[in-house]
Amino acid sequence: MELILLKDVPNVGFKGEIIRVREGFGRNFLLPRRLAVSSSQASQLFIEKQKVRLAKRVAGERAQAEKQVEQLKQLTIQIPSRSGDQGKLYGSITADHICDALSQKGYQFRKKQIRLKDAIRTLGVHPVTIEVYPQVKATLSIEVVTEA
Repeated sequence: MELILLKDVPNVGFKGEIIRVREGFGRNFLLPRRLAVSSSQASQLFIEKQKVRLAKRVAGERAQAEKQVEQLKQLTIQIPSRSGDQGKLYGSITADHICDALSQKGYQFRKKQIRLKDAIRTLGVHPVTIEVYPQVKATLSIEVVTEA
């Protein structure tokens, strides 16, 4: 039986692949769960059109993300925080604080997109990596200043 996978199926194949499976596996498992459709000319054409649409959408989103990276490279965020005499903070600056500061500037990111090795615990300028889109990253300068 020849089928086209609609979703990734472990140990069988990936979305959009044309696979050959035994009759029982296809009829009793893949087709009822809508993991695959029978391979016909119409369904193959439909899958190809979907792949083209997906590639266009991904290319557009990636181009938009690269524009945003250029804007972020020029941006420096100042975050005020209470600190001691030697420049150590009484708390720490985390991804949440950076998200809040970016949202005040008009950029919306989730805290999972902000890559920090450790929380920032000293005054000064610190580089922070933001994953804008998969494989599209920006390095942003975060300046931690003393709170007045």
